[in-house]
Amino acid sequence: MIIQDFCDDKYRDEQYDYKILLYGNYTYRDNLEADSLVEVLRHVIPYMSKRWKIHFTILIPEFVKSLEFPNVEQVIYQLPTYINTMRQHFNATEFMKIVDWKRNDWDMVYSHLPEHTLQMANCFHNNTDITPKFIGYSHWFEVPENAPYGDRKGGNPARALYSSVAGLLMMDECGVNSDWLKQLTIKEASKHWNKKVTDDLQKIVQPHYLGVDRINVREDYKDKTVIFNHRGAGYTGWEWFVKIVDEIWEKRQDFKVYTTLTQVDREWNERVHCGTRDEYMDFLSSMKFGVGTFQTYSAWSISTTDGFSVGVPYLLPNKLCYPEMVSVASKPYPYLYDNRNDFIKRFNEMLDNPIDYDTSELAKNMKWEERIEKWFDSWKNVFNLDTVGETESLLKIKDFIKSKSFVTKFEILEHMGWGVRIKFSGYRNALRKMDNIRFTKYGYEWVD
Repeated sequence: MIIQDFCDDKYRDEQYDYKILLYGNYTYRDNLEADSLVEVLRHVIPYMSKRWKIHFTILIPEFVKSLEFPNVEQVIYQLPTYINTMRQHFNATEFMKIVDWKRNDWDMVYSHLPEHTLQMANCFHNNTDITPKFIGYSHWFEVPENAPYGDRKGGNPARALYSSVAGLLMMDECGVNSDWLKQLTIKEASKHWNKKVTDDLQKIVQPHYLGVDRINVREDYKDKTVIFNHRGAGYTGWEWFVKIVDEIWEKRQDFKVYTTLTQVDREWNERVHCGTRDEYMDFLSSMKFGVGTFQTYSAWSISTTDGFSVGVPYLLPNKLCYPEMVSVASKPYPYLYDNRNDFIKRFNEMLDNPIDYDTSELAKNMKWEERIEKWFDSWKNVFNLDTVGETESLLKIKDFIKSKSFVTKFEILEHMGWGVRIKFSGYRNALRKMDNIRFTKYGYEWVD
């Protein structure tokens, strides 16, 4: 285990009222800086840090520079690179070493991988004195629409969904990209679980809409240029798109399709490599329009909202999350297609005619801070944590902190003679409400 800790000794006395363990779901391992989860955390962590004094510990496969914040430590936690293996692999031994419950307090687990959340909850419950609140965000659910393979018993693609639902039920609330994804998940869950479970999921699973970080009204674009800035995967409709463009190219050879994450050996295609996100966004803004060709599954598309934020309209399917995504505009969105023929027709029209649709209204309604502000029912109850009453033990801990001026959790447990059977979190939450006790990353300080 390697820790990239940016809370140097100078931060030793920094007040942190809450400690959050953030468990990630990393799917773009070739470049974690471009991973969708990292993009989300770049905005969520600063937002939460403005409102509360929080120390974050992020479990992550490798150090990510853009997550370097004063109140963040990155703990290297290895996960398999193959996505389906990663979702089902949980290393309890390594996880418990990081938890280190005698020396650490964890007020909350912010899980972005529901498939591992039940295991984490069991580890805390059975092997520690910590009872953290579990909240989450799920960026992906494996359902027939995106995983059309079956098992040896004959076509049941719900294996990963079983793990996801078990993890969701451990959470107070779990955000998802869109209401479309929420309803799809509950529909699939209803095939395997009873009404009690699906009623619970209706309460737990809530849309946490993603945002944009840059809003630029472009002045110009390169004519006859198209951007496909999605992954070259089955669920993105890449092969479907290639076949269609091949047909269009037979009739006209006056355009270029640029790709950022995939490529194909065609005269009409050029792969673009951008060194930084700013370079990527600048290049994106120069495109006439983009395309989205998702066929059966798309819960959200950061690649699409990236384009919206710099003035690029997208030709998008009139289904999945997209009607929901563009509904924030006051006027009907003009570039939704219904089928293959409609796509070809509109693709040619967008090549031939000037783009006069302004995406800035869409983007302005997608600002990150305004989006995050509405998560978790406007964050009303996220930090309401269970406490113990004013017991003799609580007063004994209080007097101990006062007598020593500063103590660690380990010293408190030694003083009280407590082990794993006595849950400490309720006492910690009660201490937090005492005016004379100040929480730091390392322990508890008495303040006169």
